Amino acid sequence: MPKYIVIHPMKRRALEGILKLAPEKNVVFKTLKSNCSEDADWIRSWIVPEQEKLYCEWNAKDPESIHEVFEKSGGVVIEAIHEMHVVEGKDFSKEMEIEAY
Repeated sequence: MPKYIVIHPMKRRALEGILKLAPEKNVVFKTLKSNCSEDADWIRSWIVPEQEKLYCEWNAKDPESIHEVFEKSGGVVIEAIHEMHVVEGKDFSKEMEIEAY
């Protein structure tokens, strides 16, 4: 299933509030997760107060499936949805031979 990064604009104060809130008390995230489906599943989020952004990783069939989850969850603002490909640092050992381009 494709991976997506979903970008949400949020005020710094709201983002800092999320950081202080225990997961079991976060009604917005709990509602969002409960509305996920086989077509769209929220994996994790990164909170960047300095940029006033929330970046969320999703596995989804397509961007429309992600939009459907948000529509059911109260319509949190989405700035952008981008398909992404993951490159892991652990896949590259320090001993690997470096070839010239």
